[in-house]
Amino acid sequence: MNQRASHSELNQYHLGSWYSAYRFIISFCLLLIFLATYTQLAPEYPYPQLYLYVLTAYVVITSLQYLALNKIQAAVPRQLVLIFFADVSALSLLALALDGPNLHLSLLFVITIFAASLLLDARKALIITLAAVISIVYQLFLGSILDFASLKNIGNSALLAFLFFVVYGSGQIAVRRFQILENLNFSQSLELNRLQNINRYILEQIETGYLVLDDNCHVVLSNPAACVLLGMPPAYSAEKYPLYKAQPDLFQLLKFEALQNGEKFQFESQQSRYHIHVHVQKLNVPHQTLTLLVLQDAQRLNQQVQQLKLAALGQLSASIAHEIRNPLAAIVQANDLSAGSAPEQQQLLSRMISKQAKRIDSIIQDTLNMVKNKETHAVLLRLNDFIPLLLQEDLADIQHKIQLHMQQGCCIYFDEAQLRQVLINLIRNAVRHNDPEAPHIELNIYPHEQKMRLDVRDFGQGVAVQHQASLFQPFFSTEITGTGLGLYLARSFCEANQAQLTYAEQQRGACFRLTCQRAEL
Repeated sequence: MNQRASHSELNQYHLGSWYSAYRFIISFCLLLIFLATYTQLAPEYPYPQLYLYVLTAYVVITSLQYLALNKIQAAVPRQLVLIFFADVSALSLLALALDGPNLHLSLLFVITIFAASLLLDARKALIITLAAVISIVYQLFLGSILDFASLKNIGNSALLAFLFFVVYGSGQIAVRRFQILENLNFSQSLELNRLQNINRYILEQIETGYLVLDDNCHVVLSNPAACVLLGMPPAYSAEKYPLYKAQPDLFQLLKFEALQNGEKFQFESQQSRYHIHVHVQKLNVPHQTLTLLVLQDAQRLNQQVQQLKLAALGQLSASIAHEIRNPLAAIVQANDLSAGSAPEQQQLLSRMISKQAKRIDSIIQDTLNMVKNKETHAVLLRLNDFIPLLLQEDLADIQHKIQLHMQQGCCIYFDEAQLRQVLINLIRNAVRHNDPEAPHIELNIYPHEQKMRLDVRDFGQGVAVQHQASLFQPFFSTEITGTGLGLYLARSFCEANQAQLTYAEQQRGACFRLTCQRAEL
């Protein structure tokens, strides 16, 4: 609140200083015009001596008030009140010397009233307006009584007095609007300053370096982490500067390389002890294109990747151990019970051991498929040709249970073998969980905005709400014989192809939706 008040007082002082300079110039020019034209226009001045004395005094007073306002910056509102009273008095006397106000003096009166409405509060501005009205209207009555003025201009004076009130009202409306805009601008400047401070604090605290360059390779923004990684003095972080002075090695690299959006590369410099990983991003701002370089310590980045791999390996190992322990315990128990059992019971236990051994083999096989580091090769797939061939070659035994709905011209980029494995898994799961009374499941392929959707839907019981969050976790399955790796593998394949596999809740049944970028032919 104090900041807003001081800001308003500062604006009032500046406007008052400009107005004070204006009135000095006007008074001085009026005096020069009178002195230069008096001999030719003497009849136009009914009381030339009064006109001359008032103008001379007005020039002296305006000059003194201008100097006082600039030299003594205290009690500015009081000085402004004195300034406007001096203006009203001088203009009234000038009007009296001319036997009534003319067009030029009327304009000066109007400017004075409007300036008072802007620079003073409403009450003081009203007092100035009333003083102007009284001085204009009643000076003619006083002049006629004392026989040095006539009442022939009383109509013009009354009209001018009415105009004063109109100008005062207009000025008050303008002041209110100015105040609203000023308050809005002040609030926005405070909010902008607060956001800038927050952004600066965040940039100073994070360990990732950010370097923003313009088209001339000048650094527009850099945080302390970027300066540390590049071996630049931290003093550069708050100002714009040429890159070739602070980091010539990086400048030479950027000078001869056409960096593309999303490009990544490694950078080393004799000026820095770090091996830096650089990620390039283009920033489109009005009237220019900026380049953002995201800088990270490559060694620390590799350490983080290794830690994530070890953490994932530990979680996977724990999950595998937990999944194998159950069938292994059943095998051990069946083996203990088989000794001394009847032949029929031994056959039953033998089948149980064989079944659990196959379950362990299935878990190991799915785990091996999951951890294979097979490289993804996305190619253009015309789904109108690919899907019928998939149903005929890989799903011939259940093809009659699949109802296909597909629009023409559906094309995507995807690894063919991985998409085949994903769809086989989803379709067989849907057939297995479908309602026995439902004649088929649905495979719906259609474009949605800039994406392509492949929906595999059944009409069974659906997935319980409490199980939906765990659907794509490894080794989660609602079936006793399931390994829980099918959906996990399917989602992994989709992510490797920059696609998404999600569960879309339906009123009846379950729907698994594969969403990927649509390819244009």
